Amino acid sequence: MQVQLQRYTQRLIDEQCAKAGKIAICSQNDRICSFGNHDFAELGQQIVQELDCASVIVAEPLHPFPFLLLFRAPPSLAALVPRDSESRSSLHDIPLVRHCQNPTDFLAAICTALRKRKGCIVENIGLISQGSLTVEQSYIAWSSVLHATVIKYFEDLLTTGPQLTGEMETVLQYKNSCLKPFNTNSFLFLSSLPGYAQTIISEMSLAGQATVQLGLVDSFFGNISCAADTTLYISETSARLDELQSQIDPVPFDGSSTAGITASSELPAHRAIVCATGCKAILHGHPRFSVVMSFFAVPDDENLCRIASIPVVDGEGGVGGLAESLVRAFSLTGVKAVIIRGHGVFAISDTGFGEALAELAHVEQRCRDSYFTQLQERYQFE
Repeated sequence: MQVQLQRYTQRLIDEQCAKAGKIAICSQNDRICSFGNHDFAELGQQIVQELDCASVIVAEPLHPFPFLLLFRAPPSLAALVPRDSESRSSLHDIPLVRHCQNPTDFLAAICTALRKRKGCIVENIGLISQGSLTVEQSYIAWSSVLHATVIKYFEDLLTTGPQLTGEMETVLQYKNSCLKPFNTNSFLFLSSLPGYAQTIISEMSLAGQATVQLGLVDSFFGNISCAADTTLYISETSARLDELQSQIDPVPFDGSSTAGITASSELPAHRAIVCATGCKAILHGHPRFSVVMSFFAVPDDENLCRIASIPVVDGEGGVGGLAESLVRAFSLTGVKAVIIRGHGVFAISDTGFGEALAELAHVEQRCRDSYFTQLQERYQFE
């Protein structure tokens, strides 16, 4: 168990999610085990006992955006309601737990929040999540809350402007030190995709690793597919994109197999895009500034919403009409990438994953640039 707790701790550090030394993961089987920061571990153990859950993660995010959201919120506000689709479907809202001097009351407030939701923002601590059955559940919940809070913070900041002392300085430091230009050329993809299953799986695995390493997708938030003759190879539901090798389903286009049962819920969208465009490779990620800027897209002369000249469509995943919206946008515009409002980006290629990855990175870079241009124009900071 200790090895597993260490592994998830290292993931939070490697993915630049949480501060090293400010992470504790607790798990309960026949006894409660913990790894990490002593004070956080002590709190985590108490939460595990109170909730009788399988695991708890207590960690301080690497960047302070959840705290800034809490400090910007009215004192009476009990929870934040993000607008991005992943958060709406999996989290609903994110409870805010403010610090109180009495340790018993503080613990009770945290546990009350975690009985209702998978994770919460806790003043002076960070984010706390729980998993009812596995450590991985608490890890996914913690990552989901972080993803939601970063998107909501930057959406709120562009909408209302800075409200806290030193807030803009913090944001600009993050922009200048953390948001480096993307370099997709270091990933050695094949120039074209052959029809061999093992080669396709290797290319998809490399694409998944690349999207995670570049920060274009959180490890569980995205999916990948490749079309080869009569088969669509697609990542499985809840697959880690940086560990795809054994999590790819070969789904026949004619429906002659049940392989699609475990495939990503976005299978209908992938299949429709391939049939409409003839593309070979699809990357679907949730890069954060693309999601943020999708809320600010406006209609053009073709009655199609755009941001930074990139089409933005509406639609829910799975069977929620997303496939139809994406096909229309790709067909009307001839572009290689489309943003779904509040959801993410679909990037396609007729050749291979190198081009699809470059398109995905290009969209996120355009959205980053557009975001900070608009922020400066609206609020005139230096």
